[in-house]
Amino acid sequence: MNSDRRSSIFLSSVTLALLLTGCSPSTSVREYVVDAETEKVFTSDVLRDEFGSVPLTWKAPESWTVAENDQFSKVAWSVGPAADRARITVTDSPAAAGLLPQLVRWRGQISMESDDKNPMAGTEQITLGTTKATWVDFEGPTESILGLIVSVRDKIWLFKFRGSNSITAAERKTFRDFCESVRVTGTEGE
Repeated sequence: MNSDRRSSIFLSSVTLALLLTGCSPSTSVREYVVDAETEKVFTSDVLRDEFGSVPLTWKAPESWTVAENDQFSKVAWSVGPAADRARITVTDSPAAAGLLPQLVRWRGQISMESDDKNPMAGTEQITLGTTKATWVDFEGPTESILGLIVSVRDKIWLFKFRGSNSITAAERKTFRDFCESVRVTGTEGE
């Protein structure tokens, strides 16, 4: 017992000594002040500058507020009252990911049944300038997803609006107009 007590005292002393030698007062504290941005403007031109080659242009509605990006989106907006906000994102994905898997994923996100007999149900082919694109209009039990899927070279570009059924109904025309403003720059989409 005596040796256990000595070991305990020794370990406590060593620990205390290490803690005391490791904690020294800071010699100086530096404070940096950086002016906040007063306005954050995201246009397709700014996005192209920040992320490299974005082969698209569009005109976003002034009523949309720039939102924080997630790990997938290139740009994001929100719209609607605080209690019922919708999120709008622009994302790219490898073209190999395919259209049908994206439609299945979006249906699943809003608890919408898949239609195995007609997997393209709720979609419409539209033309953006000379580029073909797919318009998506899915309504689940409580949420909806509106979308535009555009194939450009080796990527598909996904424009997605996700919100409650009520905010989606109120913003459907605005989002559709936004999607119809999308144009492929340089070489047209495939």
